[in-house]
Amino acid sequence: MLARGLRAGAGYPALLVYALLCFILPGLAIDGTWGFPLGWTVYVSADGHTRPYVSFRRTVRAVLAANRITLHDGDRVTPSPDAVIWPGVRIAVVRAVPAVLIVGGVSRPIRVAATTVRDALERLAISVRPLDQVSPDPSASLRPGAAIRIVRREWRSRVERREIPFPSRVVADASLFKGNRILRSPGRPGLQARTVRVLYADGRPIAAEPLAWTVVREPVARVTAVGTRAMIASRGAFAGREYLMMEATAYYPGPNNYGGGVGPRTAIGMVAQRGIVAVDPSVIPLGTRLFIDGYGYAVAGDTGGQIQGMRIDLCYNSFDEAIHFGRRRVRVYLLGKQ
Repeated sequence: MLARGLRAGAGYPALLVYALLCFILPGLAIDGTWGFPLGWTVYVSADGHTRPYVSFRRTVRAVLAANRITLHDGDRVTPSPDAVIWPGVRIAVVRAVPAVLIVGGVSRPIRVAATTVRDALERLAISVRPLDQVSPDPSASLRPGAAIRIVRREWRSRVERREIPFPSRVVADASLFKGNRILRSPGRPGLQARTVRVLYADGRPIAAEPLAWTVVREPVARVTAVGTRAMIASRGAFAGREYLMMEATAYYPGPNNYGGGVGPRTAIGMVAQRGIVAVDPSVIPLGTRLFIDGYGYAVAGDTGGQIQGMRIDLCYNSFDEAIHFGRRRVRVYLLGKQ
């Protein structure tokens, strides 16, 4: 009927009724009260302030533009700028701020719309592992020019090894002639190992936690067999006497002895002179009377650093005699203690 009245030129009263029904009545009931509508009330948070606005604008973008809130590149708006507003909607504008991001010692400039450090990292899809250190604290507010540092920390393990020295043993062997030595086992060092946990920060070690040493391989002893079987002379002046076949050298107890002077006294306090010989006490006990082919009677009365095993060093009264003797293999008869 109202439409027919308008078409018929009903005049201004009919037009007023039409406007009342179509535009004014839908907005009369606001917050439970009746009155002329002034637009929807919306709340806008931007630049550190939250303000209520009343607007007839349809979208978030239009509301912001109407209230002179400019959006810059990178700013984040919630709801989205194209969202349709509704009564009481809260519009949040988070400004994009410049900052520096340092991850694992590598820095780069960033611009991110975030309110806290944690929010910025989430926006940038930067993962933070349990051992990583973040500064400032993730809950801290993000300020322009801030430097966000993530120190990448991780435990790594390495294995350390060290040798266990092997022992040496000397065993008697009745199958060998007395004084002879044979290496039965060369020996082998053992092996220990331990794991060391190392804490790295941005690829650099900053702490270490060594675990206990464990034996990986037991050492094997060096075994030397020493003969105990005596060689007995079957004929000659010393028939029935024990003898040894030894390598003999000669020395002179004077200042021009080969290798330097040896001094006038022997290891057991005897005067160094012809007839006093140096031996290995483990082969020939000191004080033993001897007869040496090509030298004569002697007493085992001295020792020497190089006289080991089946070695014997013969003392002469002159340098020329010692040089003339040189080095040769001799038979040494053991005549007993003097």
